[in-house]
Amino acid sequence: MPSPLKNKKKIELLFRLGEKKSSDVFECRCLSSSEKEGEVRFVVVAPKKNFPRAVDRNKIKRRMREIVRKQSEALGDSNFNWFLFIYLRKEILSSKEMEVELKRVVSSL
Repeated sequence: MPSPLKNKKKIELLFRLGEKKSSDVFECRCLSSSEKEGEVRFVVVAPKKNFPRAVDRNKIKRRMREIVRKQSEALGDSNFNWFLFIYLRKEILSSKEMEVELKRVVSSL
């Protein structure tokens, strides 16, 4: 099961050096780390610029975390073990629509 990546330096490294994959809804940055081989770590981001209300950002992040948890097997099969998911839309999509888009991005890895 994937676990959150919380170290600020590691997140910055992932953002700078990570390989970028995008869809209309998500941007995914992936990086292969030698730290704890096989352990999948992830970060979800909902920009304050697009969602000024914390309630909306938290709702998006909760939904994204649940979808990432469901997709843990697909993430584990990829060549990467650190992931950064950024929500790009300006409106909140339903969980089903988010899941379809995230599956599309993960399958392109």
